[in-house]
Amino acid sequence: MRAAALLLLMPLPALAEGPSALAASGQMLISLLLVVGLIGGLFVLLKRLQLRDGASGAIRVLAAQSLGTRERAVLVEVAGRQVLIGVAPGRVQTLLVLGNADNAAPFAAALDDARSAQGAA
Repeated sequence: MRAAALLLLMPLPALAEGPSALAASGQMLISLLLVVGLIGGLFVLLKRLQLRDGASGAIRVLAAQSLGTRERAVLVEVAGRQVLIGVAPGRVQTLLVLGNADNAAPFAAALDDARSAQGAA
């Protein structure tokens, strides 16, 4: 504890050498802060560009609906097909596979058809 207090009371080498060393230290600090800020800005920009649209990926999330506190139904498009999946902690399950996304019936009609088919079985 005493050693730390003694170090705080000692003059900085930059102050002991004169104003030119202090100016150089300040300039170096400003340059360092600019470089760190530039790196951080580039990181944020790249992160935003990666999260856009997701059109280049093989899976697109079309819609998501919360079913409870930790359960969700998610409609995704995979290889031109729409798939309804249920997502819960520790489990992901396919609920319904729809036809091609281009000529698929509206989601509500397809869901009604699936419900009536389950009731008839």
